[in-house]
Amino acid sequence: MSRSSKLVKQIITLFLLLLLIGCSTGGNAVVGKKDSKTLSDTELSYRHEKLLEESETPANTYRGTDPGENDRYQRSFENAPPMIPHSVEDYLPITKSENSCLGCHSPEEAEDAETTAVPASHLYDIRRDKKLTDLNYANYNCTLCHIPQTDAPDLIRNTFKPFYRTEKSKSSSNLLDILNEGTVNK
Repeated sequence: MSRSSKLVKQIITLFLLLLLIGCSTGGNAVVGKKDSKTLSDTELSYRHEKLLEESETPANTYRGTDPGENDRYQRSFENAPPMIPHSVEDYLPITKSENSCLGCHSPEEAEDAETTAVPASHLYDIRRDKKLTDLNYANYNCTLCHIPQTDAPDLIRNTFKPFYRTEKSKSSSNLLDILNEGTVNK
C-alpha cells in the first residue's frame, strides 16, 4: 500500500471517529456546550398558549361574508399575493379538479364577475418557460398563498414598510414581467 493511500485511510478513519463521537454526544462534546434550556410550546407560541390548543386564539371576523361586499386591502408588498376580500368557507376544499375560485377569477369570467382575474404568472409554467391555456396546476390551491382578510388583531407588532415601484403595483401583479430582473441570461 502506498504512503498516500495510507494517509487517505488515516484521514477517513479520523473523520469517521470524530463523526461518531459527535453523533453519540449530541454534538455537545464537539462544540463544548452543555445542555441548553428546552422551551415549552407556550414559550414558542405568539399567542402565549400551547401550540396545539386554540382556546386563546382570536376569532376571525370576516369583513363581510359574500364576494363583492368588502374593500380590498392593499398588497403587503409589490407582487405579494392579494388577500381574499370575502369568506372562503363555501369554497373549500380546493382541489385540482374542483376550484370554485376560478368560477369568478378565471380570465374568461373575471370581467363579467367584476372581479380580479388570476395574473399571467398563474397561467405560465415557469420551469418550462411556456405559456399555458389553463391554470398551472402548481397554482391550483389558492389558499396556500392567498388568505381571507379579517379583523383579527396583530399578534406581534409589525414595522415593515412596503416599497412599490408604481401606484399600479399596489393592486396588481407584474411578476411575470420582472421575474428575471437582475439575472444574466446566457
